Amino acid sequence: MAYLITFVLFVVSLAIEGSVFALAGPDGVHPDPLLVVVVALAVLAGMRKGAVLGLCAGLLQDIIFGAPLGFFAAVKLPVGALAGLIAEDIYKDFILAPMLLVAFFTLSGDVFIYFLAKLFDVPIVFSLRAYLQNYILPRMLMHFFLMGLLYPFLYRAHKRKLLFEESYLEE
Repeated sequence: MAYLITFVLFVVSLAIEGSVFALAGPDGVHPDPLLVVVVALAVLAGMRKGAVLGLCAGLLQDIIFGAPLGFFAAVKLPVGALAGLIAEDIYKDFILAPMLLVAFFTLSGDVFIYFLAKLFDVPIVFSLRAYLQNYILPRMLMHFFLMGLLYPFLYRAHKRKLLFEESYLEE
């Protein structure tokens, strides 16, 4: 059941990102709901599953949106792994923790994308400072509030064992 729910979340996130959010974003800035889904699921699933979820989500986003293969996967793989790793030290029922995590990963991921685009000579019209002010900060706020809407539903599904089994380390 977890695979089906994850697949549906990925498809719906990509559909919303490619249609509604692409048209409705202020000044061309729109959220990446797939990043929010990856962070939320990685917090619930752990580091290994989070890394796999991030890789699959990033490759799917690369294929659908025509980015060079691996461009978004290079961002979402470490985001999923790190969110899963950090989740071992936080309370999963405390909603503010995933909200702050997604804001941090938005900042770090978008800065990484900026430098990756510079490395591969993708034309960018903004300086890093303008990119931070005009693009990354609004996205951080969008992702912060989007996580606040999405995470409680995923947490309840996780508690009902619809997503991932609880994994405990044996001592």
